[in-house]
Amino acid sequence: MREFSKEGPRAEGAAVVWSGREDGPALVVIDPSGAARHEELPATWDRLGDHFQVAWCRLPASTRSLEDIEDVLETLAERNVSVNIVASGQACSAAIAIAPQFSDMVSAVLLVDPLADEGATQLDDIEVHVIARSHDGATDRIDAPLPLGHPEVVAGLVSTLATMT
Repeated sequence: MREFSKEGPRAEGAAVVWSGREDGPALVVIDPSGAARHEELPATWDRLGDHFQVAWCRLPASTRSLEDIEDVLETLAERNVSVNIVASGQACSAAIAIAPQFSDMVSAVLLVDPLADEGATQLDDIEVHVIARSHDGATDRIDAPLPLGHPEVVAGLVSTLATMT
């Protein structure tokens, strides 16, 4: 699994990038790779912003990653909206750990390339789904974890959201 550094160009920019709707349900993205450096979501997420508030938490850009995620969730709690948390790779454990603290508003934790045991996690009153995984073979050109802007991640997210109650 790829490791991401808190140094270099991905550590530049805002720690949290807000996009999408001003109200309504939210997606909180916990990104260990630091995409959205220029304060815009990856282009593959544009349509999701039409339906959701999106808070993209860029871990390499933050000196207080968990606190930033908690601040985002507290802001959304004040707005009284439902939240789905999306996390990738090494950030999956943080998503699983923080979700129960906000169980009154978090509906699901949606994972991309979690460690084997994280994908089987069960939380009281919070759904946990693996929405995308890297795969071996000629078509897999990216080491795990898949970037959250990858089309397979977005397709898995949309598909999973459509089937959730």
